[in-house]
Amino acid sequence: MKSLLWSSLLFATAALGCAGQGETAATDASLGQYVLSAVPTDVQNRTLVDFGGAVHLVGWDLAPADKAAPGSTVHLKLYWRSVKKLSPGWSLFTHVIAADAAKPYAFDNVGPLREGVSDAALGTKQKLSPSDWTPGNVYVDEQDIVVPKVGVPEITLAVGLGREAVQYAGKEIEGLAGSRLEVLSGLSDGENRAVVARLATGVVAGQKSDRGERRRPGDRRPGFPGAGRDRPGRPGLPAPGQNPAGSALKEKP
Repeated sequence: MKSLLWSSLLFATAALGCAGQGETAATDASLGQYVLSAVPTDVQNRTLVDFGGAVHLVGWDLAPADKAAPGSTVHLKLYWRSVKKLSPGWSLFTHVIAADAAKPYAFDNVGPLREGVSDAALGTKQKLSPSDWTPGNVYVDEQDIVVPKVGVPEITLAVGLGREAVQYAGKEIEGLAGSRLEVLSGLSDGENRAVVARLATGVVAGQKSDRGERRRPGDRRPGFPGAGRDRPGRPGLPAPGQNPAGSALKEKP
């Protein structure tokens, strides 16, 4: 009898361990459709941006691909490949950068992978965050972004991974302050954000616009300060062909 009870306990413990390791089992089975074994052949824009040697942005789709009128919706689909297992607390972020805005517009919790859920250790986390990813898999990150009411002719879409120092019993784990994964190679804006696209808004330069709210109702930044708290007064990215000091795009080898 003791042997049977011990065997049952071992089986239950192993089952719980497997469930904890399974990314979709630990979140929501419906997210399985966003987890692929390889990059689809029909990706519109292939790229390779290396974030800290742990995650690669390998492609993206955008519709419409050439314009983003204020108040309209653009559909962004990002393809991320997990290269190395990340520690807890990492999240995806998306910024809409406009030259007339002191800070980027944050769309960090928009999309199926990014929906906020409760977490015993972190408080809240993205439903299928980069920390949950399995190396070798490709993750399809879909977002519907409502273009802010900007007053400039062009906006930039930029994405990345960041986190806030993980807190446990009032102390930081690993002693890390809020940070972003460093862009080691690929096109970035110098702020550890991958540049996805620059889109025409149709707004005439100098035209007044009802700017409205900076973020969509209910949209909050996931657990890290680096995602949407850039230095006040930092200008947006330059228009094509212009490279003023401090705002040029950077291509790391």
